[in-house]
Amino acid sequence: MTTAQRPISYADRVITAAREVFAEQGFNAPISEVAARAGVGVASIYRRYPSKTQLAEEVRISCLQRIATEAAEARAAEADPWRAFTRFLFRCLAEDSGVGTVLPPDDQPHSPEYRQARQEMSEAVEALVRAAHEAGELRGDFVAADVVLLFKHLNPALPTDEPRRAELRSRYLALAIEGLRASGARAALPGAEPDWSEVHAMREPDDLA
Repeated sequence: MTTAQRPISYADRVITAAREVFAEQGFNAPISEVAARAGVGVASIYRRYPSKTQLAEEVRISCLQRIATEAAEARAAEADPWRAFTRFLFRCLAEDSGVGTVLPPDDQPHSPEYRQARQEMSEAVEALVRAAHEAGELRGDFVAADVVLLFKHLNPALPTDEPRRAELRSRYLALAIEGLRASGARAALPGAEPDWSEVHAMREPDDLA
């Protein structure tokens, strides 16, 4: 069986469905909506994920892994650091990527799996940003932790479907990228640059309001 033919696992179906439902309806959406989207029973979801908070944790882990994977694949596919960096940004905000999904407040202790995924994501993004800096292509006052916050700013809750949201993300990312280039005289970015501890300490909204 080829990779293209391999069936999607139960866990992948549930996580994908949860990500879509939370993005569309907010974290207050019932688990029954997730079950219907995934094509599974509500009871089976609760057997694997005893609470909605635990399900959200798995969605977060999936998102972190997606960011790390896109960063690594961009570096492998593009010899030019700037092209690798911009490829990474666009793919992270592509349709159904899940990056920036609205989730509940991030104020609970995280699992070892989550902490490992977060560390791997941070290291992958750091390497990508460092290469773009060293190539003289990315402005020096834009740091790796800025990337995650940029994703959040470019992926707001909008009352439309995901294809249109993705199209708008791509549109405004293209504008933002022009401001990230190192070339040309420009004013320094206002405010102190964020670090990972500040990013991780931020809580996310628990609805789409």
